[in-house]
Amino acid sequence: MSCWYALYTKPHKEQHVSAVLQARGIETYLPTVPIYKGRRRTEKSRVFFPCYLFVRMDPGTVGHSSVALTPGLRRIVSFGGQPAVVRDDVIDTIRHHLKRMEASGYPMEYAFQSGDRVLIKSGPLRDLEAIFDKQLSSSDRARILVDILGRLTACEIELDRLEKVSRKRPGRGVD
Repeated sequence: MSCWYALYTKPHKEQHVSAVLQARGIETYLPTVPIYKGRRRTEKSRVFFPCYLFVRMDPGTVGHSSVALTPGLRRIVSFGGQPAVVRDDVIDTIRHHLKRMEASGYPMEYAFQSGDRVLIKSGPLRDLEAIFDKQLSSSDRARILVDILGRLTACEIELDRLEKVSRKRPGRGVD
């Protein structure tokens, strides 16, 4: 009976490793989410778990060189020297969660544009307003400009901690 396993790849090589394994007849699952430019969805997508993908194979072939020596693959995720099995329900949950996110418009809620006013929803700067500068390419983080002591200071923050503000709230943050 085949099982799911997690593979750890070199940065930005997830799709390459997936394509090579699929060409060898191995089932893969690479969770991705769409990329938005402004308010429009592009044809591209980004990997949901950077440097990871899942493969379904027979436990007897997990360590086989056709998988272990795939170009771009660093290693098969293992615990105690044994490849770690990822339960089917975990893969199903990931698929279901990504479908729900897509149906709800993800990542449209994060589709900020440079200059947008944002409210910081959590963390040490909670309830302050800031100016959205740009989304950082390597993660779900953004650079924002916060008014600290009368000076705009660049800070990095997770996108899910930000909320777009339609108008300025009195007495809070950026003027």
